[in-house]
Amino acid sequence: MNCKNEQRWTPASLAVVCCFVLLVQLALASGLEAAVRKAPYLIYSGINTEMRVLWQLTTLDACTIEWGTEQSYSLGSTDTYEYGTMHQHTYTLTGLTPGTVYYYRVTAGAEQFAGSFRSAPLANANRLKFFAYGDTRSAPADHNRVAGRVTSTYTADQDYQTFMLSVGDLVYHGDTETDWDAQFFSPSYPNIRTMLAHLPYQACMGNHEQTGALFTTYFPYPYVAGRYWSFDYGPAHFAVVDQYTPYGTGTLQLVWLASDLAASSKPWKFVCLHEPGWSAGGGHPNNTSVQTYIEPLCEQYGVAILFAGHNHYYARAVVNGVEHVTTGGGGAPLVSPLGGYPNVVDTAKVFEHCEIEIEGGVLHFRAVTPEDSVVDSFTLTLEGAGGGPGAGGEVSRGLSLGTASPNPFETTTTIFYSLPNLSTVDLRVYDIKGQRIATLVDGTLAAGSHAASWDGRDASGRVVSAGIYFLRLEAEKSTRTAKVILRK
Repeated sequence: MNCKNEQRWTPASLAVVCCFVLLVQLALASGLEAAVRKAPYLIYSGINTEMRVLWQLTTLDACTIEWGTEQSYSLGSTDTYEYGTMHQHTYTLTGLTPGTVYYYRVTAGAEQFAGSFRSAPLANANRLKFFAYGDTRSAPADHNRVAGRVTSTYTADQDYQTFMLSVGDLVYHGDTETDWDAQFFSPSYPNIRTMLAHLPYQACMGNHEQTGALFTTYFPYPYVAGRYWSFDYGPAHFAVVDQYTPYGTGTLQLVWLASDLAASSKPWKFVCLHEPGWSAGGGHPNNTSVQTYIEPLCEQYGVAILFAGHNHYYARAVVNGVEHVTTGGGGAPLVSPLGGYPNVVDTAKVFEHCEIEIEGGVLHFRAVTPEDSVVDSFTLTLEGAGGGPGAGGEVSRGLSLGTASPNPFETTTTIFYSLPNLSTVDLRVYDIKGQRIATLVDGTLAAGSHAASWDGRDASGRVVSAGIYFLRLEAEKSTRTAKVILRK
């Protein structure tokens, strides 16, 4: 055997090799191979004794999840292993007590992520608070501001730790993995990450989800077909519509939707979809398929509110007693709503989310900015003994005064308002000193949506000076106010 070219290991070279091996072992022990790509988040299937936790790693590895009613996580612990081809992990917590706060912790190597949730209430519960918003794509910093306000709300009021209803367009390019990493699950936006770890995220398909391949991968709800499904939550039923699967006359989705709404005995019913039937332009036109196919079912089966987005602002329209809320101010670049669109009673170019509170037969709604400024609010009531929408009762809308459009204005502005019943109405304009400037409406009007104009003149016909003025609507023994700005 010729040993002339045999490698000889000096003490120094052996030391280098040993150090290298030690570093590799330390790296493995520290869990660097198990880096978390998408931190744990929640979805709710509709079963009030269950909650599903999902997360994603960068490589193949096992994880551990622990849970309990306290942060000692004493109820259970189990290892999880990836499924599919994208290093995803999931675990469904079962056997939960309805209406109870639970804590969980996921360990992936050296990384740990903690969260909590409140399990869904009993099926016969008559109280519920929840959030709604949408169009979070493109500008995660603004979405982070909205999410910050949401987390502050459920932290201050634990009854709001229920779920977030999203009307879609979560990211800009839904078929691009890096958009999900950068815009929705990024650790650079802690408020979003915190919200997802503490509120089940119940989303519909938006057009920016593109083919929906990654959307359904990250949000594997119990779809009926396509990406449509429904769930109950206490006193409420939610039908989630997929507008990118056919829903015209005779389609499987429309037949399902009619059957789904008809079968629900919940007193409060809601529809969630992306493209609104009635909104205020400025980005996308009204969706006539919603007007033709969805609206009749909403009227027939007593849907209280249809939530949509697509247009990046807040707007509300009222059509035959159905509230159509456009909540597209979740983070996408804002656009300006336009005036003159039918049935619209309020608009605002703001980032916002909606807060809905149900107390028996009464629903209170408000749209709120990240700065906690109330954009719009209204109240709905159920009429009919023991009934509700679709169960022998009807939804009655409360008195509502929308913002003026345009606002600010230079020559004329239109004020939109709605009445729940035949009412004696007094709509006046006041200056900042509280002095009455003009009376716009003084008489009896039918229930429904109405509009009045102000041309910036006082009761004597004189043009008033530029500045801030206040609208005051009195009807139904109630008062609503709104601000309007006159410019020259």
